[in-house]
Amino acid sequence: MLRGQTNVNKKIVLSLPGDNRFTFSSAVQAKGTPCKVTNEDSAGACTIFEMNALPRSGPFLHVHHREDEWYYVLSGEFLFRAGGEEHSLLPGASIWLPRGIPHVWANTTTSEGKLILMCQPGGFEKFFDEMGNVPADKKSSDVMKDLMAKYGMEMLGPPIFASSWMQQH
Repeated sequence: MLRGQTNVNKKIVLSLPGDNRFTFSSAVQAKGTPCKVTNEDSAGACTIFEMNALPRSGPFLHVHHREDEWYYVLSGEFLFRAGGEEHSLLPGASIWLPRGIPHVWANTTTSEGKLILMCQPGGFEKFFDEMGNVPADKKSSDVMKDLMAKYGMEMLGPPIFASSWMQQH
């Protein structure tokens, strides 16, 4: 056991293709961000998602105050802007984004892309679940800003491709 680690989960967790270990309230959100390892699975250590990113889409520029994030590109091409740097990631590339560093990313291709996202510590599935429950006619940057604040994030600016954000979420 690591120093300071108190909760250790002693069970093996298997997630097969198409599995989603978290019960999202929204089928659309479940399809977009299937959860492969939940907060509960990892005893709070992390949450891991398989993220399906629509063409030319991604989140608002934001900063996390609670989570570190690690992204791994499975398919597509992704532009990450973080900490004053810009990186183009192809399949097989990854990026570590510590909490406190403003960042934004986007799938820059004209076809769907796929990422693995690990959030540390766990619990981020609750944010995605709540985001998926916002009715389409209520989605706005103000609603998103409030939701992000609830989960320890700050919205700092627009997505890279602002016109496609509503399609993604």
